[in-house]
Amino acid sequence: MAHRILLNDREYHIGLSNLPCLITYKEKSGGSQLSISLVADMFLRGEKILFITAYPPGKDNFFELIKGKEEKAEYITDASKLNSDARAIVLESGNKELLLSALNTTALINKRTVFVKNIEFFGEEAQEKCLGLSKIILSGNLDECANKDAIARRQYKTIIAFSQPITPLPFTVPSLERFVGYLKECDKGGLIKIEM
Repeated sequence: MAHRILLNDREYHIGLSNLPCLITYKEKSGGSQLSISLVADMFLRGEKILFITAYPPGKDNFFELIKGKEEKAEYITDASKLNSDARAIVLESGNKELLLSALNTTALINKRTVFVKNIEFFGEEAQEKCLGLSKIILSGNLDECANKDAIARRQYKTIIAFSQPITPLPFTVPSLERFVGYLKECDKGGLIKIEM
């Protein structure tokens, strides 16, 4: 079951109107868990998702959060299976070629919110393709991305930061407690966290 997400101590759900979204964090700050929780919540509310992480624990975490609805998600290791009608297509963790194949499949991309966790892992070409998408959630360490300046300059409807990155954002991230992020949207902002 997905975690409850709180923005300024009120329940928060990310939706299509909040995209594109950038979530930036350093390891062990809470950004990883929040990212996957946001996407699991979208999926459980009916959104079609294309999901990839660099490492298998992220994929495992997603499947744990959607327990009871796993039949609506398909784990794919081969590009020939990308035409799946499953509500969530979960790509093999760390498979850069499979991600690029998916990003080049327009019919697939147009129907789904794309979630790329550990965006820094997937390299310049994938990062560049992701920047062209409007229904995208980019999650990872902005400062370690090959295209960090282009990623930071992009116009996002939502940015969530767990600390101030070296790469400039359009706002200053306040000092935060561990496992708490700062969410900035055009009409709101505040502290975002998972209620465990």
